[in-house]
Amino acid sequence: MHKEHKKILAEIKKQSGNGTTLSKKESYLLSGHFYYDVSVPLRKKIAKEWFVKNKDIAPKEFLLMIDSLYSGNSHEEKNTASNLLGFSPEKRSTISIKRIDTWLNELAGWSEIDSLCYNVFTGEELLHKWSLWEKFLHKLSHDTNLNKKRASLVFLAGAVSYSQDPRLLQLSFTLTERLKSHKEIIITKAISWLLRSMVKYHKKEVSEYIKENQNTLPKIAIRETTRKIQTGRK
Repeated sequence: MHKEHKKILAEIKKQSGNGTTLSKKESYLLSGHFYYDVSVPLRKKIAKEWFVKNKDIAPKEFLLMIDSLYSGNSHEEKNTASNLLGFSPEKRSTISIKRIDTWLNELAGWSEIDSLCYNVFTGEELLHKWSLWEKFLHKLSHDTNLNKKRASLVFLAGAVSYSQDPRLLQLSFTLTERLKSHKEIIITKAISWLLRSMVKYHKKEVSEYIKENQNTLPKIAIRETTRKIQTGRK
């Protein structure tokens, strides 16, 4: 265990039992990892305070600590690692795709996957290394691990919300097509999320896609995306 990991874990343990109704829902966590019952705002506070005190840490040392946190036993350790990554675009620029894939091996359930895959790596960051990211997301979508399949969709959900780049749009449709036959809610809800995210800049294309695939898309994705198109609300 990295020495800074130990400090962060000590802070997590201090807040044990201070969860919320939402953070206690196993239907959301689904990870099976040990749970200290610390609320999301408290986890973010722990991460932010550590980062402010240690923002000058060398990228190599920072990533070793992140490796350590993701390999930790608890949900909160893994979630805090993702929070810390979100604070540092400079350090994220040094991360390899292989390392991200290794981290995903340690994560399970909506909360853990989404904490790493949604809006930590921006659309600009994906596009900057597009050939690598495109190959990686295709690989994740083919993985036998449902958590990695979800990850392939969620990485794009944030990106298409902030970028109109057609490469993101095309890959989003491609992966949706590939995964739309899955019945597991961890996938069907991710498809819905991605399609709704695409509405911001590509409303016409999404509307046409929904109409053309009424019989094959998950019902929840059709229902939620249609509502988004019609009302602008989730």
